[in-house]
Amino acid sequence: MRLMMPLALILAALPVAAAPVPHDGHADATTPDAVIERAELVRDLIARARADRDVDMMIVAARMLATGDFVLVRAENAPMVLGRARTGEELPVTAPSALLIEARGWAGGDADTLAAIEAALAEASKGILPAAIVYTHDLPADRALTMRARAEGGRLALVRVRGDGDAALELAVTDSSGRVACTDRPAVTSGVARRDLLCRWTPGRTEEYRITLKNKGRVWTRAILVSN
Repeated sequence: MRLMMPLALILAALPVAAAPVPHDGHADATTPDAVIERAELVRDLIARARADRDVDMMIVAARMLATGDFVLVRAENAPMVLGRARTGEELPVTAPSALLIEARGWAGGDADTLAAIEAALAEASKGILPAAIVYTHDLPADRALTMRARAEGGRLALVRVRGDGDAALELAVTDSSGRVACTDRPAVTSGVARRDLLCRWTPGRTEEYRITLKNKGRVWTRAILVSN
């Protein structure tokens, strides 16, 4: 697993927060790279803040999450709906307010730090309309993540995966009968751990699919999954 970049470089790379993107219930055919990159940055900021018990860093991560156009969801036991934006379904979302409440426990009673957290909590309470759901998972070596997904017949289904580049990942999608709908993996002869994987297919009918992401490497990896 690669080391996370120093805080100075992280803060210098912070993008300008995008305005929430309204939609009519349909998702675009592709998820912009910018969303994945912002989600990667927020995820890594949260992990680094927790490791260092850094209140300022967690406030930055929470603000980016609260003002972005995506939500972070833990992939375990989280169902996916492909080809259509999700509304009204319970998901294990990483809430900005929960991050700030966690950071409040690191403040040690410092009045200025607590005031900064309360100000950030007030901002986070406004809520957003996310344009994308970003699923995150820490995948140990030689292990697999399996997710269930519902896809509508005749509508393009798309799943993208981004790893951290340290481990060889394999992505496979199978239908309810066990037939392979799509696979993506590095060429056997390449010897290179590809960072991005993509599966794209159009179901003949509406049905449940199984998405399997395997870590074929020798080290654990952080992975992000997104769908259209």
